[in-house]
Amino acid sequence: MNAPVIDVRPVRTKKELEVFLHVPWTIGMDQEKNWVPPLLDDYRKQLDPKKSVFLAHGEIECWTAFKDGKPVGRISAQVDFDYDKTWPQEPKTAFFGFFECIDDAAVAKALFAVAEAWSKKKDRVRLRGPMTLDSKGEIGVLIEGFDTPNMIGTTWNRPFMDPLIQSAGYAKVKDLLGWWYTAHTPLDELTAKVAKKTRELPNVKIRNMDIKEIRREAGIIQEVYNEAWKNNWNFTPFTDMELLVIANEYKMFIDTELAYVAEVDGKPAAMLFAIPDINELIRDFKGELMRNPINLIKLLWRLKFNRPKNARLIMLGIKDEFRASRKYGALAAVLYEEISKKGSAAGYGAGELSWTLEDNTQINRGIERMNAKIYKKWRMYERPL
Repeated sequence: MNAPVIDVRPVRTKKELEVFLHVPWTIGMDQEKNWVPPLLDDYRKQLDPKKSVFLAHGEIECWTAFKDGKPVGRISAQVDFDYDKTWPQEPKTAFFGFFECIDDAAVAKALFAVAEAWSKKKDRVRLRGPMTLDSKGEIGVLIEGFDTPNMIGTTWNRPFMDPLIQSAGYAKVKDLLGWWYTAHTPLDELTAKVAKKTRELPNVKIRNMDIKEIRREAGIIQEVYNEAWKNNWNFTPFTDMELLVIANEYKMFIDTELAYVAEVDGKPAAMLFAIPDINELIRDFKGELMRNPINLIKLLWRLKFNRPKNARLIMLGIKDEFRASRKYGALAAVLYEEISKKGSAAGYGAGELSWTLEDNTQINRGIERMNAKIYKKWRMYERPL
């Protein structure tokens, strides 16, 4: 008996793109109780050359794997010219993303083979991932924390994905941590003490972000992020186009009780940006929002009358000059305390802080002092080409 033929096809047409996007459903991910489908509208924009903020500074190719005529896997390979500029010490790095697959090593190897061949044609010497499409998006393969759903902007996959990727010749390059913080959990005594001291400085002000001035606030997020994260592994800067996405498309999801700016002498010094866990509201949408007007109506109603119970802290950063200062270095503790108190008062029961690098000792110790606990881990992989 002949073995089933694995056919890996590039995505070229809109119809082929839809097959690619719906692979998670064709391989049964919708049967997993803790998997929350992402909104496919976002992916369609990311992969549309006319609308994609990533393709303004990168290239991508996508493939779908078929077995016996049925879609059984997918993968993308991409190069990011902003990454090349930011990390000249790591030249010729390519990335893979959108990886989904049945538990079949032959299918996984076939998918990685085409991604590797494309990357070599782009003169790349290593392939790293998964990232959709860079470190500001969904990143990593879940290796711990399968018992709870994925929050907005994070991944959930079946446990076999880690050994499956390793079977294709990929090794761990970095783990990412997701932390869980329950409302009303007191900060440790030292953190509370330094936060109080910093907060009482006459030139320090903590304010909520202003949704009416969202472009200004998005500019502060961009400014602080691009400085505070510039040395973080896999960092690429927020571009002006990405700034507009925050200002225009995510406005409806923002709760100002979860987003703060710390000012010193009237100038932005630090920021904290968290969002309600919209995944609580869209689990029954099957990935569709704008193409299903009923889902859009449901979301608007739920955002008004049945808001999420939990939130995800996505970004917290301090500009270099203040982080290195003994006087203002505790601004992070002030912001932690702020979201702890105001988030609880606004009705949020808990929050995820994600992600942090496993070897970012300073940040991780700060989160531990909030009495948050690691509850999820994601893994990044790499293979030389």
